[in-house]
Amino acid sequence: MLHRISHVLLRGLQKIRVTLFFKVPLINHTLKPLFFKTPLVAKGNPQSKLPLFPYFSTSSPRYLLQSMTNTDTNDVEATVRQIMELIDAGADLVRVTVPGVKEVEAIHKIKKNLVEKNKNIPLVADVHFLPEVAEKTAYFVEKVRINPGNFTDKRDYSVSFTENEYQQGFEAMMLCAKSLIDICKKNNTIIRIGVNQGSLCGRIISRYGNTAEALVESALEWIKIAEKYDFHKIVFSIKSSHVKTMMEANLLLYQKMVEMGRVYPFHLGVTEAANEMEGRVKSAIGIGALMLKGLGNTFRVSLTEDPVHEIVFSKLLVTAIQEVNKNKYDSFSNSVLHIHYPEINKEKWWAGVGALVGKWWLTENIKDIKIENQHFAIDEIEKLQNCVLQICHIKKTHTEIIACPSCGRTQYDIQALLKVVKQRFANYPHLKIAVMGCVVNGPGEMADADFGIIGSANEKVAVYKGKERVSDFVSVSEALEILQSIINHSLSLPSVLTDGNDKR
Repeated sequence: MLHRISHVLLRGLQKIRVTLFFKVPLINHTLKPLFFKTPLVAKGNPQSKLPLFPYFSTSSPRYLLQSMTNTDTNDVEATVRQIMELIDAGADLVRVTVPGVKEVEAIHKIKKNLVEKNKNIPLVADVHFLPEVAEKTAYFVEKVRINPGNFTDKRDYSVSFTENEYQQGFEAMMLCAKSLIDICKKNNTIIRIGVNQGSLCGRIISRYGNTAEALVESALEWIKIAEKYDFHKIVFSIKSSHVKTMMEANLLLYQKMVEMGRVYPFHLGVTEAANEMEGRVKSAIGIGALMLKGLGNTFRVSLTEDPVHEIVFSKLLVTAIQEVNKNKYDSFSNSVLHIHYPEINKEKWWAGVGALVGKWWLTENIKDIKIENQHFAIDEIEKLQNCVLQICHIKKTHTEIIACPSCGRTQYDIQALLKVVKQRFANYPHLKIAVMGCVVNGPGEMADADFGIIGSANEKVAVYKGKERVSDFVSVSEALEILQSIINHSLSLPSVLTDGNDKR
């Protein structure tokens, strides 16, 4: 019998009480994820059967590893080359941005090119704002990712909705979805419902706030829509740059599915995780904790780096999860979490420690974290400790920096800018700075950041203070100077501190 505990979700001024399954492995194996009646075949290669969601047990987990290209989709040759690199690294499926009609033809050429090279792999078309683009790609890709927050609804958060207006908005989205679902039915195409906290629509937020519950309600609407049209090839992802919100929302959605008696597949991920140690550990905490609960069918570790690095770390995370699930490397007493995971591979060590931290963070009030590993020097251990303490909001030792992994919509070198921002603005532990690729999720995901830089076209970027854009679209070098100036002004710091060496 499942042991239930009540857990309070606090977001902003809104307090939401929900019941979550925390103390036992999450997946109830009598409720297996809904399966597709026929195995999904990579389109264009009938001999290659690539089922996207084979069921797995906790004793023999099998997660499908996903990444996303960051090339210009219209550069077919470069995108094909990157997908081939991801295949060689071990990717099971690859997402490609399709921002407009022009890119529909490009991804069709990419698909054809891969088949000709005998490098076929399921492709996910990433679509925002344009339902007609989703419909056009659904004829030939294996999966279409749509975002409920911008499928038909708007992001005007100043509008309040009557009950009738709220329902009309939902019905308009349901009607618009019918054409896409009909095409997906005929072409054996999956729809991924990708709910992102940074792009929830104004209608949902007007009722639920920007909360974990809002993320779940947005997903539940699409279960109603899909089932109304007798369509069940749907996958759900709920993402946030706030790790705990991401974990809570996924657990709550799973619980809602259990109550309905129908469990659909989950894709896991922490968005805007950034790079290096922070990006990997943040992903390991959120994804790893849910994997230890038995949740998830696919996942992506989002890094502002070469996409191949995402697959490399994903494989280490799966292996680390298997090890920490079988052995006792952690203990919790007097509000202190102790972890002794004696792994010699540095990134795998990060992965295992992160997953264990996430597991305890879900249920306990952690006041300190102590990590031991005889294979690493004290400074390396302290660096990892400070990293997890910062992510869990227990102790702040440096600036919190979030960054999207970028994709074909990004038109400037976000990886280079992120490195500069981390070096130049590292020592403001009371600040949160965002580095975002484009306007799709950028303004929303960085809404609670103190400052940020968001990309636009032609290698131009803009500087934000909170939700407000405070500069024109300028070069990266100009943006850095503007950002430094507004930080200095906001904190009343003298300009001599432009090297970021403020130790306060």
